[in-house]
Amino acid sequence: MKIAPLLPATILALSAACSPVWGQAAKKGDFEFTGKVLYRYKDEQGVQVLDDLVPPRYIAGGYEVLNLSGRVLKVVPPQPSGEELAERRRREAQREEDLKLLKRYNSVADIESARSRKLAVIEQDMAIMRSNITSLGRQIEQEENAAARTQRNGRDVAPELLARIADLKEEIGVLKERLSRREAEAERFNKEFNRAASRYAEISE
Repeated sequence: MKIAPLLPATILALSAACSPVWGQAAKKGDFEFTGKVLYRYKDEQGVQVLDDLVPPRYIAGGYEVLNLSGRVLKVVPPQPSGEELAERRRREAQREEDLKLLKRYNSVADIESARSRKLAVIEQDMAIMRSNITSLGRQIEQEENAAARTQRNGRDVAPELLARIADLKEEIGVLKERLSRREAEAERFNKEFNRAASRYAEISE
């Protein structure tokens, strides 16, 4: 049953809950109302229509549930747009991150202390790698000097010596790659702690 378009009525009740029937017709069985109910929604022209169900294509635009005396029993708001849903998810994610931050640290000073401990471990690891690179470099220099003396004496350099030099250079390459990753890790942690300290100061004011 469709009734001629009506003028807008004052909304007496509001609900933040979205309809459980997006994409299908809204009807009495969707709600726990006693007695006959009607639905008021807007069509493509923006004209309000009163009917005993809401066609699926109008569900996303929101609607009202009324009893026969015209009293509004429920208001189902319009379905949020994609941008609104994305913003809502972003805010919820930020709220969860803020709660974790407040549980993890007691103050900005606590964050700075955690930063110092974390970076100290990484710096110690990098110091060991730098020392090993220096030590291997000296070994390479010694082996290459030995190879040069052999050549100056008119003899061929032993394949074992050349292989040892190649292995030492390869080991240095591996250490330099690991050192580069640790340096990037230290920089990333620094930025994360900067953000954490800044956000903590903002939300704990």
